[in-house]
Amino acid sequence: MAAPANTRRRRLPAEERRDLILRAAMEVFAERGYQEASMAEIARAAGITPAVIYDHFASKAELQITLLERQTEDLLKFVGAAVAADFESTEERIRVGVDAFFEFVEENPYAWRMLFRDPPTDPAILSTYRRIHRQATAGIAIFLRAGAPDSLLEDPEAERDLEMFAEMLKMAQNGLAVWWYEHREVPRSELVERVLEFCWLGLEQISEGRRGRG
Repeated sequence: MAAPANTRRRRLPAEERRDLILRAAMEVFAERGYQEASMAEIARAAGITPAVIYDHFASKAELQITLLERQTEDLLKFVGAAVAADFESTEERIRVGVDAFFEFVEENPYAWRMLFRDPPTDPAILSTYRRIHRQATAGIAIFLRAGAPDSLLEDPEAERDLEMFAEMLKMAQNGLAVWWYEHREVPRSELVERVLEFCWLGLEQISEGRRGRG
């Protein structure tokens, strides 16, 4: 027996609908930028009405904040998994971590623009943006601490110095990710080499216990 012509489409569970909205929002934000994107466009991309979005998210800013937090968590997990193995040297561990960072960027073009290319101007989003970047710095500091020599860890200013090194490595990667958005013909391997050339000489001396003090 044929199904009735007016059979309704299956109603998605709330969590699936929320994920659908987030995927559509990520695509629209990445293509249009946060300021130019509209809730109507996001609704069309998701195949729903704008009213349905507001059942799950109070505002466009809340959508953006949720995406920033989710993409940052995914990035940190991806890089963390890559550097969790045992390595023969600190240099190899850093190389793998930097490569994992750019691999995530390469494979997630929507996250690429949201996280690195278009810093937010909305105060609520800017606060979240700064918080997740502090979170990233803290994660890199933990990563560097694992391979740091005793001479650094025993220094009274060890935690402050590790945070500064982590911030420099993070900004080198983030800045190059912004540059890469406009130079996509450059292979990922070259980006990794440039970061290592820029950052590793100093870190190598530190890993060997050689430091300068002002």
